[in-house]
Amino acid sequence: MSCNQHASEGMIVITQIDKDQEITAFDSTEDLRVFKEAKIMMIDPSQPERKALLLSDDFYSACSPNISFDAKKMIFTGQKNKHDAWQIYEMDLTSLQYKTLTNSQENSTDPAYLPNGKIVYSREISLANGEMGKALFVRAIDGKQEDQITFSPGYYAGTSMLHDGRIISMNKTSASASEKPKLMVMRPDGTKEMLFYKSEGDAQLFGKGRETENGDIYLLEKNKQGQGKLYTISYNNPLKSRKHISENLTGDFIGMNPLNNGRLLVCYRKSEEAPYGLFELDPKDMKLANAVFYDSGYTTIEAVAVERHEVPKKIPSEVNMDEQTGLLLCQDINFIGFHQDTVQTNTAKAVKIEILGLEASMGTVDVEKDGSVYLKLKADTPFQLQTLNEAGDIVNGPSSWINLRPNERRACVGCHQGNEVVPENRQPLSVLKEPIRIPREPKLLAGRK
Repeated sequence: MSCNQHASEGMIVITQIDKDQEITAFDSTEDLRVFKEAKIMMIDPSQPERKALLLSDDFYSACSPNISFDAKKMIFTGQKNKHDAWQIYEMDLTSLQYKTLTNSQENSTDPAYLPNGKIVYSREISLANGEMGKALFVRAIDGKQEDQITFSPGYYAGTSMLHDGRIISMNKTSASASEKPKLMVMRPDGTKEMLFYKSEGDAQLFGKGRETENGDIYLLEKNKQGQGKLYTISYNNPLKSRKHISENLTGDFIGMNPLNNGRLLVCYRKSEEAPYGLFELDPKDMKLANAVFYDSGYTTIEAVAVERHEVPKKIPSEVNMDEQTGLLLCQDINFIGFHQDTVQTNTAKAVKIEILGLEASMGTVDVEKDGSVYLKLKADTPFQLQTLNEAGDIVNGPSSWINLRPNERRACVGCHQGNEVVPENRQPLSVLKEPIRIPREPKLLAGRK
C-alpha cells in the first residue's frame, strides 16, 4: 500500500497492544493505562501476506478507530507524547493526512461520527465531589465549539450510534469496581436519556454496543472467570431479550464489530496462553469462518472494517439554550409496572414526591389524586426522585439520575423498571395546572456532602 494514495475501502483497521500488557478495561477507554503504546494499523484481508500499514506513526499511543459512513475518513483517540492529554483526531483514509479535532487539557476519548456532520466523544470533567468523571461532548468536525450533552455524575465511555439516530454509551455513576457499567441511550443533543441495557447475574458488560445493518445488537460481557462472551439483544426490548450466543465456543472475546456481509469481526483467543487474533465469525452457526490477522507479539483488541454504512436518521433538536428549564410529567407515581397483564401499584400509597439534587433536596411536592405530578426543573441539573407516604416515609426510590436539557419535555408512566411501558391514554390532572417550579426551599440532605 502506498503511503500517499491507496484504495482504503475493504481494508480493516485494528488496534494493537503488547501481548504482555495487562488488560482490564477491554474495548473502552475507561482505563487509559490499557492503551499504553497502542498502535493503529491497516491490513488488507484479501492479501494477508502484505505487511500491515502503521497509521499512528506520529503518536505515542492511539486507539478507538471509528470509520465515517462513506468510508473515506476515520476518527480516533491519540496521544502524541507519553504525558500528553489524549485528543480526538480525524484521518483521511486516502491521503493518510490527519488533523486535530480537540485541544483540551483533559483527556478526550471514544469518538463516534454523528449523522449531522458532528462527532460525539467522552471528555474528563471535574465532578461536584472533587473527583474526575467523564461526560459526553458534541462538536462539528470543522468547528471549535464543543457542547456538553450529559450532566449526570459518573463516567460515559464506549460510545456508538444506533440506526434510529440515537447515541448509545456505556455509563457508570461511580468509580467503584463493584458497580457494573450499563448502556444508556439518548438523542445527539442529550435529550431523552434513559437506560437501554444492564447486565444480569455475574456477567459484566464491557465495550460498545454494536448494531448491525439488519438491526441486531451485539454485546460483549465478561463472566465470573473474566472471559469475554458474545451476546445479542433486541432493539425493541433490550432489557428483556438478552441471549448468550457463544456458549458453545471455548476461549474468549475481547473485541467485536459487525461486517456488512452479516458476519462479525472478532478479537478472539482459544486459550489464556495465546494472544488475541482477528477472525471472522458467522453468528448463524457460531463458527470462526476465517482467520484474518494474527501477530504472536501483540494483542489485537479492536477492529473495524473500512466499509460504507447507512447514515443513521437525523433527529431534530428540541434544545433551546435561551431557556433555563425543562418539563417533567409523571402520570402516576404509584405505578411500578405490569405483571401478567395486571397493573402493579405500590401497596403503600405514595402521596408526595421529593426531588433530590447532588447535595441537597430540591423540594417535596404533593401529587394529584390520580398520582400525577408536573414539574418545571432547572436544566442541566441532575436530580433523583423518591416517593413518600403521608408520614414522610420513602415508598419508592431514589431513582437513577435524571437530567433535563434546556427546553426539554419528558414524560414517564411511573416508578417502573424498563422503558417499554406505554402510558394509559388519559389526561393527568397535573397538566390542568401550571407546572411546579423546582427547586423550592433547599435543605441539606443527610449523609450528602
